[in-house]
Amino acid sequence: AAVTSVSGLKPADRIHARKVAVGAALLGLHHARDLHYTQGPERWEGIHKRLIAQYGQYPRHADCSSFASWCLWLALHHEFGLKDIVNGANWTAGYTGTMAQHGEVVHVPNTLRGDLVLYGSAPTFEHVAIVVGHRRVEGKRIPIVVSNGSEAGPFLLSYNYRRDVGQIRRYI
Repeated sequence: AAVTSVSGLKPADRIHARKVAVGAALLGLHHARDLHYTQGPERWEGIHKRLIAQYGQYPRHADCSSFASWCLWLALHHEFGLKDIVNGANWTAGYTGTMAQHGEVVHVPNTLRGDLVLYGSAPTFEHVAIVVGHRRVEGKRIPIVVSNGSEAGPFLLSYNYRRDVGQIRRYI
C-alpha cells in the first residue's frame, strides 16, 4: 500500500528520511561556493530539476526556504512519494509563511535532525534553517543547523545564532 502521509511511515522510514534530509543539507554546505543565494524563480531548481543529493546533485541557486524544502522533498517525496506536507504547494512553491502552516511545533529539547527552525515573527517569519545535529553546551542539547540565508552560505551554526528564533517545526 502506498504511504499517503508522514503518519504512515514506519519508525525506520522516518530515520531514513531524516538521514536523507540531513545528507542533502550537508551536501549544500560542502558546496557553499557553488550554491548561490537568490530569491528569483530559479531558487526552486533543486526540486524542479529533480536534483538528487545521493547522486551528488544539488541546486546551484536557492534561498533559505527553497533549500530547506528541497532537503525535505528528497526525504519525503523522492524517497516515499509523499505529497507536499511542508508548503502545501505540490512541491512547486512556498516560503517560511507556508512552512509555518504545516508540520507540528516542537521545542528545543525535543528537536530531531530534519526539523526546521523558523526565525522572525509569525505568521510569515523571515528565515528558515534545517537541523542537522546537536551538541552539548553546559549540559544542554543544542540543535545545530545548516542555514542558507546569504550568498556566502550555507553555514553550519547553532540554531540560536539569530536572536529571533520563532518556532521549530517537524515534518518527518
